Amino acid sequence: MKLKSAILLQEIRNSLVELEFYGYIIFCDKNKNIHSYGETQRYPFFHRSCAKPLQASIIQDLRTKDYYNLSEKEIAVCCASHTGEPVHLEILRGILKKANLTEKDLLCPAIEPLNKEEQKKFEVYSPLHNNCSGKHTLMLAICRQMGWDTKNYLDINHPLQQMIYKKIQTLCEEETELPATLDGCGAPIWATSLEGLTRGFYNLFCTEEYPDIKNSIQHNPYLIGGKDRPDTQIMELNQDLIAKAGAGGILCITNTRTKEVLTVKLTAADMRARSIIAIETMIKLDWINKNKTDINLLDKALNKKVLTETNRQVGEYVLCDAVGEWIKNLKQTV
Repeated sequence: MKLKSAILLQEIRNSLVELEFYGYIIFCDKNKNIHSYGETQRYPFFHRSCAKPLQASIIQDLRTKDYYNLSEKEIAVCCASHTGEPVHLEILRGILKKANLTEKDLLCPAIEPLNKEEQKKFEVYSPLHNNCSGKHTLMLAICRQMGWDTKNYLDINHPLQQMIYKKIQTLCEEETELPATLDGCGAPIWATSLEGLTRGFYNLFCTEEYPDIKNSIQHNPYLIGGKDRPDTQIMELNQDLIAKAGAGGILCITNTRTKEVLTVKLTAADMRARSIIAIETMIKLDWINKNKTDINLLDKALNKKVLTETNRQVGEYVLCDAVGEWIKNLKQTV
């Protein structure tokens, strides 16, 4: 099947187009109707780290929060792609202790933390430094709670992974079998249509069925990412928003006040371009009001300037006019 992505953003240098960024924008309105920019053909894309809140949602069914007396901060880190800062690692160690586990039980690789300042502090990294260690910690804790084997919890046929699979299938309202692969951290990951992923975030954050996940993320934006991470930056711009970014150019944002969801998927995984597209779209949707937002936070998150190495501006990133027209028409129909 040939994909038909749409041009979303251009990098302009001295009035000339130097780079173009293609992808898709999916919008789910409060009535759960889907609106798409770019022809997705309902092609399946892997969720990558956008799956983490969906994966964690099984704690609502298993009453894991009550079993371990998990705090909102602990649940938030389990949904995070964190930067490996002390605040993240301390919370994770506490969860492991509650479950009578140690970091040696984690099967995610020991890699450098995303926070560059933290990278300089260690010669040898721990699995806890892995940005996915929160997800792995929760998976292990659930296995301990349920009496499941903790040695092979990443096996796709493990009861934990099968339960997660069925939960994602249900939340995303996908009836067909979902393609599978391994995420960067070694955990199984599944693919759905972008429309399905967007519905999954609607069902998770725009209903009253998963309050523990929703409140934990919404009340702890820094724990979901950390310093200079897009999820954290977006949530700091508006406390009504829940954001989760993933590798492969994907980003899901829920407006819990309007009960709407926005998914951005770039065909090339440029984090800066993805953030600009998402934030510019949210401004046009009135999710972010420039007059009511901390201008310093907005300038840092919405970094549109093209600079030389001497910080001289020679251009900027520009959202394509057709995207603006699509959003304008969208606002008239929802």
